[in-house]
Amino acid sequence: MSRAGLRSWVGRTQRRLKARWLPDNTTLKKLRLVYQVFFLALFFVLLGMTTSRLLGRTPVSIFLEADPLVALGTMLSSGTLYLGLLWAGVIVAITLVFGRVFCSWICPLGIMNTLFSSILPKAKSDAAKMAENRPRRLYTLKYYLLAFFIVSAAFGSLQIGLLDPICLITRSFTVSLFPAAHEVWSGAYSEVNFSWGWVVGFIFIAVLVANRFIPRFWCRALCPLGALLGVLSRFSLFRIHRNIDNCTNCNKCVEVCDGAAEPQATTKQSECLMCMNCVADCPHDALSYAFMPPKEGSEDLLDLGRRELFASAVAGAAWLPLNRASHLNTREAGLPKAYDPKLIRPPGSLPEDQFLAACIKCDECIKVCPTNVLQPAGFEAGLEGLWTPVAKYRLGNCLQRCNLCGDVCPTGAIAKISIQDRIGDLTQGVKPVRMGTAFYDKGRCLPWGMDTPCVKCEEFCPTSPKAIWSKEVIKLDRHGVEIMLQQPRVDIEQCIGCGSCEWACPVSEPAVYVTNAHESRAENKRLKLVGLDALSLSRPRVG
Repeated sequence: MSRAGLRSWVGRTQRRLKARWLPDNTTLKKLRLVYQVFFLALFFVLLGMTTSRLLGRTPVSIFLEADPLVALGTMLSSGTLYLGLLWAGVIVAITLVFGRVFCSWICPLGIMNTLFSSILPKAKSDAAKMAENRPRRLYTLKYYLLAFFIVSAAFGSLQIGLLDPICLITRSFTVSLFPAAHEVWSGAYSEVNFSWGWVVGFIFIAVLVANRFIPRFWCRALCPLGALLGVLSRFSLFRIHRNIDNCTNCNKCVEVCDGAAEPQATTKQSECLMCMNCVADCPHDALSYAFMPPKEGSEDLLDLGRRELFASAVAGAAWLPLNRASHLNTREAGLPKAYDPKLIRPPGSLPEDQFLAACIKCDECIKVCPTNVLQPAGFEAGLEGLWTPVAKYRLGNCLQRCNLCGDVCPTGAIAKISIQDRIGDLTQGVKPVRMGTAFYDKGRCLPWGMDTPCVKCEEFCPTSPKAIWSKEVIKLDRHGVEIMLQQPRVDIEQCIGCGSCEWACPVSEPAVYVTNAHESRAENKRLKLVGLDALSLSRPRVG
């Protein structure tokens, strides 16, 4: 078939589809609004159900599992594709058929940006609206960010969660906006609070406020998921088509374009969000959402600088070695690398390197935790571990009969384990899942250092038999009166590092504390003592 014949066949097919199946232009815009309301409401319902009381078998992580950037990043960094992430294939298929509709019809952050673009606009003339919706060099930044994240993931460092829109909005509401709303709504200090919450909340608010200056600034300039879908949408079957005979170049379509895709000219396919604003607002019916329109009406190539793209790739490749080079080396202790001994991961977490290669910093596990013990990490695991989950035992304890964090993890960074597997059975030789081991600072401990009776740690220890046991001793106080004390000790074979003892300790700076020593996920973290002599032998001598 000749090229003219193929175009004629496509035209006939398009008219038949439009006549039988496709809604008219105005209905498309209304249909988009219905989808936006539905998916935004669904996101918040699922996020609200990510609690220990409402979880059940609800697929609360479906938005994260359907995220193509999450699927691609974790596959590159960890070398595996978690089964739940196959939902991302649905979004890829939709993009290849209908274009970049996810950003405008489904993505909760994209929908919120659209909402704030409409309620926070400045008073602008038509010329100003057209100027702000023209393509800018700044809008290519998202493609360079995508290159950085993809190359970084290929080298083993998964950082997409910092800017991925689904991760960002989930983390923002989990650790910042929901706790803040609770305080405002209840009028009392919230018992659920998170470190780094103000930083995460500030970033999210800044993303929304930016819409006052440039509509959908995040989607146009920064979103790496939008960049990935933009690359895929270059091959989509449905596109915006302009009828040159009807077009009068009135530029009404430019004023309302969400993606700055230039629908009045050669539509930039990778930037078009399929918002249907241009189609609905065109006064001359010159624009339509068409099936396989002539290629001349859209621009498929990405106008990217080769040097900038190369620099982004180099930065991504250098990210992991430069970050991990800052970790202290403790090979004299038999460890491949050191990290903060207070870096305690949720039960069932993968070994640290594998965990960092799978965790997307979505903080779903933090949201579902019933005791508020899980917190966004600072720099305990280096810059690459920022906002990954860690246990902070002064805020809560990890319940021994709880496995919710593994149930909601969308990437398998925290394995799904049963309660029985977590508890273990030492009579059958099955060890429990250990998060770490408790230690005592005898100078702070009331029975050890201050001759004051206290058994809080032993009372709250959940293991059976108890990992914390006491030895009765008789001492003389300063007046020579005998007093009976129970001095606590730790059985490292029974201790699971749940932090109940540290949480219950009445001393402001706890006398009992948990470190990640002897944790189940790292065989090379077995307990051993390193004396000063051993340290001096491992260091080079001077002179």
